[in-house]
Amino acid sequence: MVKMKLVPGPASMELAMKVSSILGLKLTELEHKVFPDGESYFRYAESVKDEEVVIFQGTHPPQDKHIVQLCLLSSGAKDLGAKKVTAVIPYLAYAKQDKRFKEGEVVSIDAVLSILRQSGVDKILTVNVHAPWVIGRSPIPIENVDAIGALATHIAQMCLERPIILAPGKKGEEMCTVAANVLGAEYSTIKTKRDVNTGAVEISLEGVSVEDRDVVVIDDMISTGGTMVKSVRALRSAGARRIVVGCVHAIMVDKADEKILSSGAEAIVATDTVPNKYAFVSVAGLLAERLLRS
Repeated sequence: MVKMKLVPGPASMELAMKVSSILGLKLTELEHKVFPDGESYFRYAESVKDEEVVIFQGTHPPQDKHIVQLCLLSSGAKDLGAKKVTAVIPYLAYAKQDKRFKEGEVVSIDAVLSILRQSGVDKILTVNVHAPWVIGRSPIPIENVDAIGALATHIAQMCLERPIILAPGKKGEEMCTVAANVLGAEYSTIKTKRDVNTGAVEISLEGVSVEDRDVVVIDDMISTGGTMVKSVRALRSAGARRIVVGCVHAIMVDKADEKILSSGAEAIVATDTVPNKYAFVSVAGLLAERLLRS
C-alpha cells in the first residue's frame, strides 16, 4: 500500500486531484487564505508527523508568489514533524536564467533551488525542466519527467499528412527525436540565436524542407511566444500546409496564444503542468507513476 500525504498547493490543486485519484489516495486537508495585504496563510488540518509529504505546487506566474507559498508549505511540514518532503513542481520557474550571460547577473535557478532546500524540500519532481543541465549541480535531487511523448501521442490523432517534426533551440533535436519516434515522422531543428542584451531571437530554417507538408513545432515552453510566432511565419512562407504547435508548459503571457494562431498555426496542444485552455494532455499519470516508484 502506498503511504504518502498528498498536499494540494493553491497553484496546482487540479493536478493534485488527478494524481490522488490515480493513486487512490485522499488529499490532505489544507486550510489556505490570503490576507488583505496579500500574504498567504496555511494550516495543515491533519497531522503530517513522521509522514512522507508530497506537495503539489507549480511555480508558473505569478512565480514569486507561488515559490513563497511552496516554501511556507515545505517549511511548515518539516516544522510539524514530516519525515520527508517531495515538491511536485510541474513547471519549475527561473530555469531560463541557468548561467551568468553577462557579468554581474544573478543565476536565478541556483538561488531558487537553494531557497527551496533551506525551506525543507528534500526532493523535486518536475516536468521537462527548461535547463536540464542544472540537475547535476542542484542542492536538491531533481527527477525530471519527459512529457514530449505524451504530447506526440495526442498529436498523432490529428491525421497529419507527410508530417515533419521541428523544434527550436539547443534541446530541439532531443525533443524532435522523441516526438518523431511516436509519430513515425521525419524531424529537424529550427536554428535559433538570441541577443543577450535585448533577448530578441533570430530563427533559421536552413536545410529544412516543408513545402506542402504538415508541420509539428514542439517546444518545452511558450512564454511570450516570440520565437514560435517567428517560426510559424517562416514555415508558412516556406510552403507548409498545416502547422500544429505543441508545448509542455503553456505560460502564454500577453496573449501569446492568439499571436501564434493568427500567425498561421492551426492548433496548439499543451499539457496541464500550467492551467491553460490548450491542456489536452495530462501529466498526472506520469507523475503518479514516478511517485509510486520513489
